[in-house]
Amino acid sequence: MGTARWIVVSAVLTLGLVTAVAGIANGQGNATYRWGSLFGAAEKTEPTVVGSLNDVTAVAAGNSSSVALDAQGHVWTWGLGADYVLGRSSKANHTASAVEVPGIPPAVAIAESYNTDVAITAAGAVYGWGDSGGDLCTGNTNKVRRPERLTALNHVVMAAGAGGHMLYLLADGTLETCGNNVDGQLGDGTLNPSYVPVTLTGLPPSPIVALSAGWRDSTVLLADGQVWDWGFNQSGNLGDGVIADSDVPVKVELPSAAKEVYQGGSDHQNGQSLALLTNGNVWAWGNNSYGQLGDGGTKLVNPTPVRVTNVPTGVTFSYVVSGGATSYGLDTNGNVWAWGASSTGQIGNGVVRGHVLTPVKVLSGVTLISSTADNTVAVTG
Repeated sequence: MGTARWIVVSAVLTLGLVTAVAGIANGQGNATYRWGSLFGAAEKTEPTVVGSLNDVTAVAAGNSSSVALDAQGHVWTWGLGADYVLGRSSKANHTASAVEVPGIPPAVAIAESYNTDVAITAAGAVYGWGDSGGDLCTGNTNKVRRPERLTALNHVVMAAGAGGHMLYLLADGTLETCGNNVDGQLGDGTLNPSYVPVTLTGLPPSPIVALSAGWRDSTVLLADGQVWDWGFNQSGNLGDGVIADSDVPVKVELPSAAKEVYQGGSDHQNGQSLALLTNGNVWAWGNNSYGQLGDGGTKLVNPTPVRVTNVPTGVTFSYVVSGGATSYGLDTNGNVWAWGASSTGQIGNGVVRGHVLTPVKVLSGVTLISSTADNTVAVTG
């Protein structure tokens, strides 16, 4: 990530933000699919088309809903309407087709955090809506029924979130965080929640090129390929070789530079990350109780990265994604492969069972993919 091929996915955004409206070579006539479940509801065990969407350039899967951005800068949502996460001043569900979110100027980026969504304009203004555990930086935790300009945030070029906290990268390279902080996921050296922006410190001077977040974890990818994590660490989620939460960033020791990182996990019983290195290898760390690290085992705690070795012969991954306890690899031919937990159909092959150790091919022709908790979204065409 951080290249001209600009992709926005759940909990991960890369630089190059203003190019999103122009599209990313997926062209007109693409299709958006979802599979898995939305908080245990609306289960789909195979990729199922989401209606009303065209020219999608970005997707972000959430716990109970998902959000998409089209080439005209319009923002769309679908899923369960609890906590006003669909952004339409209503709790009505829209699980089969997407609905447009009103009141947002043309957007160039989207992100989600639990039942909260944000959209970013080319000028760096942020509009947010939903449950807000303080992650919208409004000074409180009140639900936001419809998109609202987040006045505490300006010149934002990137955002990512999960589990009630959000990371916002500013144009000058400053990283600001808001929301829950029980395990130090805001990275400010405390365990105190903050409903106004706090500034992260403690990173090397190399610029941040990507953000990602898990349940109570946060991560950044730097321009020089370093990955730094902070927050919850009871399964080795931070990849720093120890089992102790950290309220400040710690470095993940990888064998070579990374070009993409995706942090997953949906509660204290899981939590893992995948990193795609510049040499094409994928490494993973954290919880592996469902085989989501892709090394063929199911070891609960993995505090140091392990190489993903269960890769089908001849397959090279160009992008990797991690949901609650399920992992996905997008290969160079546009095929999505899945492994790990499948209790609600997250694997996407029509089978619901405990876990899958050997990657299964799920969908072809894919240009975008996103996953959070048990919900996965992909765009083809």
